[in-house]
Amino acid sequence: MPRESVEAVEDGTKEQLTTFRSSKTFIIIVVSVAIFADVFIYGMVIPLIPAILRDRLHLPDDQLQTWMATLLATFGGALLVSSPVVGYFSDKGSSRKVPFLVGLIAVAGATIMFWLARSPTTMIIARSLQGVAEAAMWTIGNALVVDTMRKDQLGVAMGYVSMSMNIGTMAGPALGGILLDRAGYDSVFMVALALIGVDVVLRLLMIEPTTKPHVKSLEDETEPLLRDGPSIDYQSRGLDQRPDLDVEGPRSNTPSRIPPIVRLAISGQLLVLLIASIVDAAIWTTFETTVPVFVIQKFNWESFEIGMCFLVLTLPSIISPIIGSIIDRYGPRIVSVTAFSSLVPIFILFQFVTDDSLQSRILFIALLIGAGFSFSAVLLPLIVEIGEPIERKEKESPGIFGAKGANAQAYALHGMAWASGQLLGPIIAGTLAQTAGWGVMNIVMAVVSASTALMLALTSEKIRGMFSA
Repeated sequence: MPRESVEAVEDGTKEQLTTFRSSKTFIIIVVSVAIFADVFIYGMVIPLIPAILRDRLHLPDDQLQTWMATLLATFGGALLVSSPVVGYFSDKGSSRKVPFLVGLIAVAGATIMFWLARSPTTMIIARSLQGVAEAAMWTIGNALVVDTMRKDQLGVAMGYVSMSMNIGTMAGPALGGILLDRAGYDSVFMVALALIGVDVVLRLLMIEPTTKPHVKSLEDETEPLLRDGPSIDYQSRGLDQRPDLDVEGPRSNTPSRIPPIVRLAISGQLLVLLIASIVDAAIWTTFETTVPVFVIQKFNWESFEIGMCFLVLTLPSIISPIIGSIIDRYGPRIVSVTAFSSLVPIFILFQFVTDDSLQSRILFIALLIGAGFSFSAVLLPLIVEIGEPIERKEKESPGIFGAKGANAQAYALHGMAWASGQLLGPIIAGTLAQTAGWGVMNIVMAVVSASTALMLALTSEKIRGMFSA
C-alpha cells in the first residue's frame, strides 16, 4: 500500500477516535463509570464498618450505631462544604476535566486510608475525602451531561447516570459484604483500586467537545439515544429547546455581579427541589444507617447477609433509563410525586418486621425490593428538573450567568442539599432507632415521604391543573 494511503488511513482512524472521545456516548459512559466507581467504593465500606469497629478498633457493640451514624454524617458534612467550591471553580475554569481528575485522587486516597485504618480518626478523615470526591463526581459529572445533551434527551441520559449511581450505591455494600465474608478484608480494597484504575484511563481519554473546537461535528453520531444533533453550550441548547423564549429580543452578555450559585439558591422553584433532595438523601441514608445494625440485632445476620440486603435494593435500579424516558414524555414532577408517595406504604409496613420469624424475614426482603423500585424513581426526576430554574433565569436576563452558564453551580446546590440529607439522615434515623425503636422510625419516615410528595404536587402548576380541570 502506498505511503500516502497508509497515512490517510491513520489520519482517518485518529479522527474517528478523537470524534468518539468527545461524543455524547463516550461522555455519558465516562460520567456513568465515574459516578458508579465513586459511590460503589463509598458503599463497599458500609458492611465493613461494623466489622472494622469491632475487630480492628475493638469498640463495644453498644457503640456501633453511634459510630455508624457519625461516619456517615462525616461524609455528608464534607460533601456539603466542598460542593459549592467545586461547582464555582468548575464553571469558572477553562475545563471540567481537571477537577474531575482531582476528585479521583481523593477517592484513591480515601480507599487506601480505609484499608490501613487503625483508629476512628483515620476513618473520619477517609470519609471526609470520600465526601470531597463525591462533590467532584456528582457536580461536574452532571454538569458535563447537561452541557452535552439536548433537553429532549436529558431524561434518558440522566437515566443511565442515575442507574450507575443507584447500582454503585447499592451494589457496593453487597459486594463489600460478600468479599469480606468470602475472600477477606484485603480483597475489598484490591477490587476498589482496580476500579479506580479503569476510571483513570477513561477520564484521561475523554475530550470535552465544547472546549475542543477542532473536533468534528457530532451530527454524524448514529447511536439511537444520542442521535439528535451536535453538542452545544447550555445557553444555545436552552434557546433551541424552548420555543417560547424570546429569541428575537436583545441579548445581554454581561453576567450579574451576584454569584450564580446565590441567585439560584434564592429561586423558589429550585428551593422546592432542594428540599425534596434533602429528604431523598435522608431517606436513602436511613437504610444505610439502620439496616446493617437492624439485621445484626434482629436476625443475627453477618456481613454476607448485609451485602445481600443491599443487593436486593440494587436490582430495581436497572429501570432507571425507562424512568428517564417517562420523564422526557410526561415531565419530571409527576414522576417525583409518584415515587415519594410509593415510599409511604413501604415504611408503614416496615414497622411490622418485629421478630426473627420466617414471615418477618420474607416481609423484610419484599419491602427492600419495593423500596429499591421507589428509589429508582425518586432521584432521577429531581436531577433532571434542576436545570429548569437556569433556563428561566436565562430567559428573564439573557447572559446573566456568563459564557459558561451555571450548570455546575446548580448541581453543586443539589450536592449541598444531598449532603445535608446525608448529614441529617444518619443522625435522625440512628437516634430514632436507638431511642424510640424501629417501628417509630419507619412511621416518621412515612410521614416525611408523604409530606414531600404533597409539597411537590402543590408547587407544580401542571399537577394542580390536572386536579382543577
